[in-house]
Amino acid sequence: MRIAVIGAGIAGLVAARDLVDAGHEVVVLEKSRGLGGRMAARRAEGDAVVDHGLPVLDVPPGGVLAGYVVDLAADDVLEVEAPGDPVPGRAMPDAPRLAWPQGMTRLPKAMAEGLQVVTDVRVAVVRGDGDMLELGQDQGNTLGAFDWVVVTAPGAQAADLLDTSPRGAVRASDMRAVGYDTAVMVLAGVAMDMPEWFAHRPLTGPIQYITNECAKGRPPEGGVVPVVARLDPDVSERLMEESDRAVLGEALPALAKVLGKAAARPAWAQVKRWRYSTTRDRLDQEAMNPEWTRVLVAGDAVAAGPFMEDVAATGRWAARRIIGA
Repeated sequence: MRIAVIGAGIAGLVAARDLVDAGHEVVVLEKSRGLGGRMAARRAEGDAVVDHGLPVLDVPPGGVLAGYVVDLAADDVLEVEAPGDPVPGRAMPDAPRLAWPQGMTRLPKAMAEGLQVVTDVRVAVVRGDGDMLELGQDQGNTLGAFDWVVVTAPGAQAADLLDTSPRGAVRASDMRAVGYDTAVMVLAGVAMDMPEWFAHRPLTGPIQYITNECAKGRPPEGGVVPVVARLDPDVSERLMEESDRAVLGEALPALAKVLGKAAARPAWAQVKRWRYSTTRDRLDQEAMNPEWTRVLVAGDAVAAGPFMEDVAATGRWAARRIIGA
């Protein structure tokens, strides 16, 4: 069978690998230029690597992700010492917290090796075409016909696709009801002694938490320590459409209260925004995918919990549904 997976985040990559291993032809279509979704990293000034999405990966032994880490990305993985939780309420019990010196994209890039992944392509339409499903772009260009489609995009984006699919209106309405917190992240290089902690949560102010990126095997360059400050959800919502200057004007003084006055004038600073950062609620995956449909929904909107392991499990569920059909 020929299958399209929409989205090259963890759910999409798990589904694609399982389906390819089962002998199916799979195409992964990703709207951005990168892989991994929220497991995102970027290079800042010089060679500084910062994870501006997921700060660490909780990997429970025997879970979906553990196998990929061991088989594909074990040679340089680090277990991060993280007493307490960098994201309030999101610590996964008994799960090692992993990171890679070259960035969190290390794992999704390894998972994508050997797959047919097309980036920078936005799927706008899923049409019924007889026994096949046809995918199209905004401009009307056809992306091909497929036996099955797996949609792993965030709730609102998945809903737009379901609206165009056969008998998809009710499911689209349900997906639009899934709430997300936005996240505004400030990436900064601060001239200071390296903190002893990996993550810090200020008790007051606009910052939800700060991570010390040097704790992931990334030595500071010239005494400049790269940090990532995630702003509180309410603050992020307020600043989402504001200029970078406005964001830094509010975030840097708060950062200086934690890291010292050098943080008020960092060596470099960037702003990153996530429209769909973390789900506030989720739907049941099985209920969202009735037996008659060949357009399956996976991803964070239908995950059993908030962790990346839960998201990965939705990709495996979708693959098994297709393999067993």
